This record gives sequence, C-alpha cells and structure tokens, in this order.
Amino acid sequence: MENLNICSNEKLSFKYDDDWKLDEIPDDSNPDCIATLTYKDGSYFNVIAYQTEWTSLEMFKEVVENSLINDGANIISSMISKINGMDSLQIHSHINIPEISFDMFSVIFIEDGFLFFFELRTVSDLIGEFIKILETLEIKHDLE
Repeated sequence: MENLNICSNEKLSFKYDDDWKLDEIPDDSNPDCIATLTYKDGSYFNVIAYQTEWTSLEMFKEVVENSLINDGANIISSMISKINGMDSLQIHSHINIPEISFDMFSVIFIEDGFLFFFELRTVSDLIGEFIKILETLEIKHDLE
C-alpha cells in the first residue's frame, strides 16, 4: 500500500491508502462508531468499538450469524482466523433488499474487554483491500 494515511484514536490505529477517505462521524450516528471510511466507488466501512463481556469469538460467532440471517442476509463464509497476529471472526455475507444488493464483510476482534467491529459494505470486490487495512491494525491496550 502506497501513500498511506493513518487513522488513530485512543483505542486503535490503522493505515489506509488514498483510495479511501476518512469521513467525519455525524453527531447523531452510533455513539460506538469511532471511524468511517469511504472508498472511491462509494463503498464504505465502519469501525465500532465498545466494552463487552464476551470473551470468546467462537461464542460470539453464532450470535452474529443469527443476527445476519434474521436480517435477511445470506452467509457466504464464516470463520475464525488470525489477522495481524490477533484472532478475528470473519463473516462474508450478501444482503439483497429492494433498494440495493451488496456484500458485507465483517471482521471482529475481542481484545482487553472491548469488541472491535469492522464492517465493509460494498458492491465491488474490495475484500482484499479491506484485509490490507486490517493487517496494519494496532489495538491500544489498557483501554477504559
């Protein structure tokens, strides 16, 4: 990745290239949303972080899958694997609603009592670009 930009706050940091734009988070948005990036084609991803009592991605996996299915998603793949040395839950799903059809790729980490949820919504094949960003992720420890 060339021309890297950095998104950093008190919880985490990651790098992204110039094809992505870091958006301002509206005041009325999800209070747990700590970053939103938009791709040049209009695809975007949100980063959500909140304290959790969940300690196992395996247990959380079923909850997320059921939630997606209940919302009408078709799960394409779901697995626990490492990204940048950290365990992550990765779920690829397809959403088809009357207004739009899109792929959603969610990557979830549980670290130090916090759940970090990265959610890409795209109509393009951007999963590889999304994973490149996550490979630069650093979660800051001693979170409050």
